[in-house]
Amino acid sequence: MNAGIIGAGKLGSALAIALSKAGFCICGIYSKSEESCQLLCRKLNIDVANNLGTVVRKSDVIFVCLPDNDIENMALRIASHFEPELIRSKVFFHVSGALTTEVLKPLENLGAFTGSFHPIQTFADRENGWEKLYDCFFGFEGCNEAGECAETIVGRLNGRLIFISKEHKPLYHAAACIISNYTVTLFHIMFKMLIRTGMNEDAAVNAFMPLLKNTVDNIEGLGYISALTGPISRGDHKVVEQHLKSLSYEIPEVEDIYRLLGRETVDIALKKGNLNEEDVLRLNGVLGNKG
Repeated sequence: MNAGIIGAGKLGSALAIALSKAGFCICGIYSKSEESCQLLCRKLNIDVANNLGTVVRKSDVIFVCLPDNDIENMALRIASHFEPELIRSKVFFHVSGALTTEVLKPLENLGAFTGSFHPIQTFADRENGWEKLYDCFFGFEGCNEAGECAETIVGRLNGRLIFISKEHKPLYHAAACIISNYTVTLFHIMFKMLIRTGMNEDAAVNAFMPLLKNTVDNIEGLGYISALTGPISRGDHKVVEQHLKSLSYEIPEVEDIYRLLGRETVDIALKKGNLNEEDVLRLNGVLGNKG
């Protein structure tokens, strides 16, 4: 299968390398950055021009690995600049987690098979990001023909495909953002709190990183409900009250975040079976009941 890549950023590059190692032929690359295109060519040990026409003409399946705001414009550009016979029956994927195949409608109207092909993974490392695409889950939304193609590709990557309905795509992506992006945000909040205690930056990171890693291990090994520990899990409302008093004085902008997360944590602790009715009432009283 001949594959083309539009967008040679972190994800586009990782995808191209992973596909190449899985036996697919990368026959075309197009990037707004000539440097990024040539860097990817060197990694793939191929010699192709940075040319959109080459991607469209030679590829059976084309991955649009662009920022969300640019995907629809690229679909319109391809639909208006190339003959319909070059588009018909080819598979076009975009890799956005948030957008549906509606942004590829101009290509679908010309007979292309379209789908969204979203790796449920994070790609901060440009050099070794391709490794994360193996044994990975992928969210898919699109037509049956594109789905069959996606299953073939994912199978070669030893991954699994999850089918997402069009109407649930934003909720699916919001979930991904919460667990990935907002974990970074929570680490940032923790960092600010520890710096306020007088801890230096290295200690703040190094001392608490094992706690974060072990929490993730516990979620994976025990399930997220059994992995819960801490004062709310124990029903210790007095400790929670102390936390809130300290936050109110030291970092008041974090207090509402603590209360919101605390109320959700009460629900988890209740499912775990650690709390009785009195514990729940006291904790919710301290945290503020849900409105």
